[in-house]
Order: sequence, then C-alpha cells, then structure tokens
Amino acid sequence: MAARDPFGPGLLRSRFFWNLLASYAALLLVTGVLVGWQVQSRLEASLLRDLQETLRRDCEMLAPLASEALRGDVPASLAGELQRLSRATGMRTTFVAADGRVALDSSEDARAMDDHSSRPEIVQARAETFGGARRRSHTVGLDMLYVARRLDEGYSEGDSEGSEGKRVLGFVRVALPVSQIEGQLASARRSVVLGTGAGVLLALVLGLVLSQHFVRPIAAMKRTAQDLLAGRYDSRVRVTRRDELGLLGETLNALGAETTRRIAALSQEDAQLRAVLAGMIEGVVAVDEADRVAFMNEAARELLQVAEPAPEGLTLWKLAPVRELEGLLGRARTSAAPERSEVELFRGGKERVFQAHASPFQGGGKAGFVLVLHDITELRRLERVRRDFVANVSHELKTPLTSIQGFVETLLSGALEDKQNNVRFLKTIEANVKRLTSLVTDLLSLARIESGALEVESAVVDWRDVLEQVLRLREPALLAKELRLEVRGRERPLRVRGDREAMTQVLDNLLDNAVQYTPGRGRVVVSLASRDGRGSIAVEDTGIGIPSADLDRIFERFYRVDKARSRAAGGTGLGLSIVKNLVLRMQGEVTVSSVEGQGSTFTVLLPLG
Repeated sequence: MAARDPFGPGLLRSRFFWNLLASYAALLLVTGVLVGWQVQSRLEASLLRDLQETLRRDCEMLAPLASEALRGDVPASLAGELQRLSRATGMRTTFVAADGRVALDSSEDARAMDDHSSRPEIVQARAETFGGARRRSHTVGLDMLYVARRLDEGYSEGDSEGSEGKRVLGFVRVALPVSQIEGQLASARRSVVLGTGAGVLLALVLGLVLSQHFVRPIAAMKRTAQDLLAGRYDSRVRVTRRDELGLLGETLNALGAETTRRIAALSQEDAQLRAVLAGMIEGVVAVDEADRVAFMNEAARELLQVAEPAPEGLTLWKLAPVRELEGLLGRARTSAAPERSEVELFRGGKERVFQAHASPFQGGGKAGFVLVLHDITELRRLERVRRDFVANVSHELKTPLTSIQGFVETLLSGALEDKQNNVRFLKTIEANVKRLTSLVTDLLSLARIESGALEVESAVVDWRDVLEQVLRLREPALLAKELRLEVRGRERPLRVRGDREAMTQVLDNLLDNAVQYTPGRGRVVVSLASRDGRGSIAVEDTGIGIPSADLDRIFERFYRVDKARSRAAGGTGLGLSIVKNLVLRMQGEVTVSSVEGQGSTFTVLLPLG
C-alpha cells in the first residue's frame, strides 16, 4: 500500500514545492550564518574591549610601582610579587625603560629579553599614552593581548595622562593570553549557533507550512491543467481563497468551461463536416505543404484505388502515384490559385476519368491544398455511346438506303423491262426495306423503353408458357441450321412476376442471337430454375462466343462483336440493349458469361411470383 502524502495529494512530488522550500531554507541559512557571524564578531569585539579596559585599569594600578622601579627604587621583593600575581591571574607584567630596555618582566628574565621599543603597543603608547595590540609573543610563543601605559618624568599616582613636553620615563605593559578569552568566545559562539539554529529550524517549520499553503492550490491548478490537456474537460479547481491564487483558479475554471464549450462546438462542426465530406460522391483529398495526406474521403479512396485510410505522415504520391495530380498541385502551388485538370486512369483493366480541382487553403496556422475529384467516367462513356449511336444509326440507315437508291435507279434506267433481273432487284429492294423497317421498329421500341413510355405490367407469368410460344416461332430457324435444342427444368412451373409481352421479346431476342451465332449442327440449351427467391431462364449456345474485352459493352446499342456477320444475318445491333432495358423495367437482372470460340450463356433473373 502506498504511503499517504501528509502534505496533500502529490505535494511531496511537486518540484515547485521543493524549489520554494529549498530557496526559503537557503535564505534562512544564509541569514542565520550572517546574523551569527555578526553577533559573534560584535561579541568578540565587546569582550576584547572589556578586556582591554581591564588591562588599562591594571596598567593604572601598576603605574606608580613601575615609575619607582624605572627610577631605580625597585624593592627586592617586587619581582617575586609580580611572578605570584602572574601565576594567580595569568597576567604578564613588563616594565620597559624609555629606550626600550626591559627593566622587569613577570615571566622571563629581563636581562635576556631584546629591545621592546618597536613593539606596536609601545609605539602607540609613546604617541598616545596608551597602546594596545593583539599579536603573538616572540618571548613566550603565545597569542597575547597587550596594553601599555606611558610613564613620564614627574608622574605621580592619580595622573591619568602624561603632560606635554615631559620626558618619557618608560612604560608599564600588561598582557593576557588570548586563550583566556577563547573559552568565553567559544561559549558565546555555541549560544549564537544554538540560537540561530533554533531560529532557522522554527523558520523552516513555518516555511514548510507557508509553502504548503501556497503550493497546494498551485498543484491543484496544475492537475486541472493536465486534465484539460488530456481531454478531461470537466475537471475544475476547488477555489477556497480570495487572493491572486484564488483569482487564478477561477480564471482556470472559466478557461476550462470555455474550452469545453468550444471543443464541443468544434467537435460537432468537425463531425458534421466529416459526415458531409464522407457522404459526397466527389472525392475530397486534403494535403499539407509537403503533400502529406491530412484527409481523404471514401469516394477519393475508391477513385484512386487506395485500399485503406492513409497512415499519418504518408504523402499522396506514395498512396496514389498519379503524375497528372502531381502536376496539378505543382501548378496550384506556383500560381497560388485554383487549378483544374482532367485525369485518365487505367487500373485493373478499367478506365476511370475524373476532373480534378486543386485549391490552396490556409487555416489554423497551416497551409495546404484541397483536391476535389469528380468522376466523369460514366459521362464520358455516355458521350462515346452517343457518338457511336449517331455513327451507327447513320451507317445502318445509309447502307440499305444506298442499296435501295441504286436498284431503283437501275430499274428506272431500263432494268424494269429486264425480265431476268427486275424481280431480283425488287426482292433486294424489299429486303432492304424490311431491314430499315426492323431497324426503325427496334429504335422506336428502345426509345419507348428508355423514356418510360412503354408500360410494363407486373403479373405472375409462367416462363414455360413464354418459352413454348417463342420456340414455335424459332423452330423453322433451328431446323434450317440443324441445331439441336435442349430444354431443362420444364417439368415444374416457374412462375415469376413480369410482363408477358416483354418476357416474350426478351427470350425471342436471346434465342435469335443463339441461332444466328451458332454454326450448323450446334447445340442450344434453355434452362429453367429458381434460386435465391428469383426465377432464372438461361440460353446457352455453342456458337462463336464473345471476347472478354467485349463483355462489358455487349448490351450497348449497335455494339456488335462480329459486325459483318451480324449484318449478313439481318441483325440491327439493338436486340441485347432492348433485352437489358426490358429486364431492368421488370425489376430483374441479365448477365452473360462467354468463352471465345466455345459459346455464350445469357441468364435472365426475375422475382418469383
């Protein structure tokens, strides 16, 4: 179980808390050290002043005795008294003559001591009556505090200062080892350190409480900011104070509420925009300045044949290497204006044609381009069908009309009296007229079907009845080419919903094609069956078959696989187009499968009745 944070959730892990506390502690320590050092310095100076004042008083007390001694009136017992005093108090006493010679010393033999006229305290006393110095004694080898008193001629007890113009008699000097005051200084230093330490410790405890007081709301605001950054927009700071930190917390709460509102609005707008773009039939691709894909809708993926959503950071050219699009974006980038182009793609054996519009955009601090791809494949196909239809109609009409015109002119030129050829010419004219009639009839039928003018009823019809009727019509043609006919599945009724006349026309066209394109002694098979809730009738032949490249266009108007053979057979090229349109009007479906040189199978599916 994790230890509970006694200072609040996550406070001990707050870097700001420790920085603040460390700064406060460092300030306290520096202040404590400076204050302690100042107190110690002042205490030491005070002790030294007190000691110097004591030594000055001692000098004053010894001055009369020193004057007598320096004049030559030295009692025999004086040296012994000074030594006893030195042992009792630790104070060293020295009488120095005016020329610097030591007359008497309580610690050393005066005769062995060197000249003292250059000692700092003596030099100062010579000039100012009293002199003091703290230095190491060359005689005793200790740090000493010295105080010297100048003695003038005519000095008497009670004189505190020498008189101007008097001759210097000598000096009385007293000294104490500094070690005697070190104990007092050490005791004072301990008191200062303990007092300063206690004060710093107390201040640290107070600083800890104050740091907690300031850092806790900051830590709470940090957690709230992190929650907002992570998307938890309902996170708020609990405001319990009215100072600047409380105002900052209220501002953060207001910012969170406003962010929540704006994010919700932006999310709704983004969802609506993505839904609109995803539902568009036009392909939409957004790329940045480096051509990395930022958005691609389903229509664009289908047009460019991109299997999956684009991974982040992938360029458009790795997903769809289309040179025309790359050039279009290059022109839009150069001109900084919308550009358009028509692009043709050949993928998987199929042609796709679309118009591409590239427009620059800039928003949110980013720039890029939007590609709008409009699929015009079907439009181009319809235009091609229209052109082919006009050309085919013109050709189909021109051929019989030219033949009719030629034979009519021949007959009018005298061939009408030619008993051997006039009948043959008239039969040729009659055949071309029938061909024109059939062509116009099929065109009118197809036009009525496509325009919706032809009414197609929906009734329950048995495919067997329609099949029997069509077989009676096509039986002579089957016999003439010695084709073997097989009918499968006629044992059971196959009732579907459709229009009897339309079903008859559909089956008649399919059987007519099977007979025309199947060589003599071939085989035609008609199969009846039901599957998946629909009734099917399939017409299979062993004819010339259809190349795979022509399967997609076999139901177009005037489209023929073998044009010469079709015309020779009297076909108009409209039969399969009529079949497809009639089946679609009956809510059905027609399919074809074929192998070139082996035959074809046409299957019509209608809803079961």
